Amino acid sequence: MTNEKEERAFLEAQLQWVKQRDALLAQIEKKLYEMKHIAELVAIEDAYMLKNQKLKLNERFLQLQNEIAELENKLQIFYN
Repeated sequence: MTNEKEERAFLEAQLQWVKQRDALLAQIEKKLYEMKHIAELVAIEDAYMLKNQKLKLNERFLQLQNEIAELENKLQIFYN
């Protein structure tokens, strides 16, 4: 009986671990799509964009990059 309870507890912990990782990966994916959108926008509209617009998009791109790095660090915690 104890083995079944221990196994159940272990599997529930594993399920929670997977759910947390999945949530982090979903956040990363959302930010990557936003980065892709920014890159495509600049590629298409580069000649028509004002310098100020480009700077704002670049700042947002770098911010997303930093946010992704933070999320990746959180993922590494789950591996260790």
